[in-house]
Amino acid sequence: MTVEEYWSVDRLEGETAVCQDDGGALHLLPLDQLDFAVQESDVLRRTESGWALAPEEKKRRQQRAEALLRRLEGRR
Repeated sequence: MTVEEYWSVDRLEGETAVCQDDGGALHLLPLDQLDFAVQESDVLRRTESGWALAPEEKKRRQQRAEALLRRLEGRR
């Protein structure tokens, strides 16, 4: 079984997407290497041919973050 690699788009700087991998490392990804537009908070999945948008993973991560925030707010 192979582990999928995901990068989150932290921000855009000119023609570069600054991305963070699941280990926390930052990577600079030139936008001309992508066949699609990206925006901050998008999640990218590495494929055999490069990168693809991963909207299902983005949604999963957003739901997990929202659940964590609700739990933390309940501790007040």
